[in-house]
Amino acid sequence: MKKNADFLPLLLMVALSALVAGCTTARVEYDRMTGTQYPQPVTVSGDQVDLTSIYWQGERIVTVTEDNTNIAVLTGPANPLDPNQYDYINRAEIETLETANRADPIGSSTFNCGLWNRFTCTRYHLYGVVVNHYWEGDCGTACRDTGLLGVMYAGASGITNDRSAFVGFWRNSTVNSDNGKFLRSTAHEIGHAFNNNHCDGDGSMTIMNQTGVVGNTYNYQFSATSLDHLQNHADTAVWPGLGARDYACPHSH
Repeated sequence: MKKNADFLPLLLMVALSALVAGCTTARVEYDRMTGTQYPQPVTVSGDQVDLTSIYWQGERIVTVTEDNTNIAVLTGPANPLDPNQYDYINRAEIETLETANRADPIGSSTFNCGLWNRFTCTRYHLYGVVVNHYWEGDCGTACRDTGLLGVMYAGASGITNDRSAFVGFWRNSTVNSDNGKFLRSTAHEIGHAFNNNHCDGDGSMTIMNQTGVVGNTYNYQFSATSLDHLQNHADTAVWPGLGARDYACPHSH
């Protein structure tokens, strides 16, 4: 990661350029259920690391708006045939939750910005939610998974296929006990929303290798392949909410 002495001037230049001209950013509208927490910043070699600093590596400006913090945990009448039913949440239930709580649009919005509002800024939108449940996959009870940390669920199997939303599973023991890995997992799922794939390979410490398989040897950096995608591929293939996820490795857009 960049030292603070290097990183702060970069952020200042970004802010000044936005005042003079326009800018393009992504905003995470971030909700959570009661009894959960958001991933918190961590300190690495004296530097604060958060979702914004992680994505600045890829020259993408990502801001986070912590929004609804009181979404109710799913519950209902007890089913003696399935006593653990409400420990889990499925894709349809997550998408219903998103529909009820998401305020930002899918895709982009524009607004006047810069000095005297002479320019136009573009903002892309991503919805995230921390749920107090485990994941139930698309094949129902047979696909219940207590080991999954998070999912970018607005992908090929979802109602929408636009890379516009992700979820973290607070009931997972790693998520609720290891903030550093929770932050990394969240950055990983947002990476899928930016159309990054599992191209890092087993044994890699970088973000797009799954947090659940890296053990305690990991970092908050993108691989060269992921950085090339974020920095050099067409915006329509990178910004969230703009189309289907591409599963190719290496990335091909």
